[in-house]
Amino acid sequence: MDEDTQNTPEVTEPTPGRSPRGVRIGATRLVGVLLILMIIAGAVAWLRFIHTVPVEGPSAYIDVRPGDSVTTLSQRVFALGMTSSPQALRWYWRLKRGGSLREGRYVLKGVGDMEALYQLLVVGPPLTVRVTFPEGYTVQQMAIRLQEQAGISAAEFLKAARDDRGKLLEGRLFPDTYDCLYAGDAGEVVARMLGRFADVLPSDWAAQAAKRSLTGDQLLRVASIVEREAKYDADRPLVASAIFNRLAKKMLLQLDTTLGYVLPSQGGFYTYAELKYKSPYNTYLHAGLPPTPICNPGLASMNAATHAPASTYYYFLAKPDGHCVFARTYAEHTRNIQLYLAGGH
Repeated sequence: MDEDTQNTPEVTEPTPGRSPRGVRIGATRLVGVLLILMIIAGAVAWLRFIHTVPVEGPSAYIDVRPGDSVTTLSQRVFALGMTSSPQALRWYWRLKRGGSLREGRYVLKGVGDMEALYQLLVVGPPLTVRVTFPEGYTVQQMAIRLQEQAGISAAEFLKAARDDRGKLLEGRLFPDTYDCLYAGDAGEVVARMLGRFADVLPSDWAAQAAKRSLTGDQLLRVASIVEREAKYDADRPLVASAIFNRLAKKMLLQLDTTLGYVLPSQGGFYTYAELKYKSPYNTYLHAGLPPTPICNPGLASMNAATHAPASTYYYFLAKPDGHCVFARTYAEHTRNIQLYLAGGH
């Protein structure tokens, strides 16, 4: 080996790779990119979460019924196609620390995001409807009308319209016009109707009932019969008088209207066999008043029962024009039937 070769230092190539400082910079950049992607993904998820699809048309409403939970409502909104998840509204409600739900129907038209939906349910006015119950409606008829016009379950109304013994509050739900929350609480409607009844009840109701040896409930039964028997207010006092006269003589009332409470008629008439229908409401068979009122009477009928004049009438019938004609004897009554219901006027 020559001297030059022996004294020449060995030259080596640099090792491929990155310095520790470069590795740190690269890792930092990667974390930054991932963080940005996470932020973007979170923003997209949040926007998707709070986005709602406006609902239009006849289904653009949501009902909040007594006993509904936020979870139930969240699922109901999702079923309408408004939200991205069945739990979206529930999560947002928790995020906002929302309180209790308010019953009623809420119109969703124009609601474009979750905050607007939340505000509608928390502070927005629910839909109200005006429902009129005609005089002479039964509790069953009221329940059907309330369900049709106010979205309140007929079954829930019938459940609420009972006293402590479970007896139907027939006669005590005053027929009037009421503003109701759509899909609201049936019990609240019943309470208002009972309150209205108490407000309009004649102040001498109990005293006048006692004068006739009747209870207040029995007088209400008379008023309910008057309501169904007389079409015009002018006839109601004498109809009540004739009923009281028959009761005093212990005569059968023999009224189709009481039987009609449990047995619908065909065109307003009953066959001979139907008049033998076994029911305590059949006053062709059973003496005295029916066991309950047969409808919810209006104020005119209540006043007529309370302040019926003295008379000598025991019979009455409704002419084709709706006005009543009265008779003192059965012979007079028979003549009236022949005159007004057998081709007369």
